[in-house]
Amino acid sequence: MKQNIKRLDIMVAYSCNLSCKGCISLSDFPRNGVEKFEDLEKSITYWSQFIEPDVISIFGGEPLLHPKLLKILKAVRENWSESTIRLITNGYLLDRYEPGSWYNFDKFEIQVSLHRSDHKKIITNKISKILAQKTGWKTQKIKDTKHHKFIEFTNDNFTVYMSKFKDFVMPYKLIDGKPVPYNSNPIVAHSLCGSPDTPILYRGSLYKCAAIANLLEVADKKVYSYNKVSSVEDLHLITDFINIPESICSICPDNLDNLVDHFDKETVHVKQVIN
Repeated sequence: MKQNIKRLDIMVAYSCNLSCKGCISLSDFPRNGVEKFEDLEKSITYWSQFIEPDVISIFGGEPLLHPKLLKILKAVRENWSESTIRLITNGYLLDRYEPGSWYNFDKFEIQVSLHRSDHKKIITNKISKILAQKTGWKTQKIKDTKHHKFIEFTNDNFTVYMSKFKDFVMPYKLIDGKPVPYNSNPIVAHSLCGSPDTPILYRGSLYKCAAIANLLEVADKKVYSYNKVSSVEDLHLITDFINIPESICSICPDNLDNLVDHFDKETVHVKQVIN
């Protein structure tokens, strides 16, 4: 019997066209490349036998940089027929794809994360090209700071929403240019987490959160310690502790003194803006 979970993140790209201070994917560190499609397909096929997420989020880095993104979405849909697929993107590269191509995946969402208020018009224009493919959209504005949504468009089983990201909790502190843990109170740190209930599928294995999965790739292994879950025999180590504080949560801060303002131009740098 499959284990139902609320949400699963799948990281498909390490590269990003933004450099954001405090990013849980460490886009402000030198990270390049994308996950091989064959490796993603293999891990998706394997884990779909054992877990059933309500929502599967495809993100990076910037997922629109993956040359086989549409094939990835198809593989996710074929293996998880009932899950809602959510593509999380900063939106700058939406023009790389035919606007109608996103309608091929039933129960599909595009979350466009706005990181720069001065680029709202650019991103809105790109979203408009997708919406123009259909009529009958329902629009609503949502003030929900926890999920960062502020405007949503729905049409049957297809949803597009623009999320306003302002304040970020940095999952590390910098010492001599290197990320190190805060060694904080894990219970308090967990209470401040932006995604306390979202495990991630990363390079074929499951992790409690995106921050630790990415930090293990960049930081000193002597400083960070975590046992990833690579087989179904250990799946309970993830599912039994979703939305529950663990010792690993101590890597993040237990206060809000280190918030990063993502509407500050000095903390979000766009490597290439496509008008």
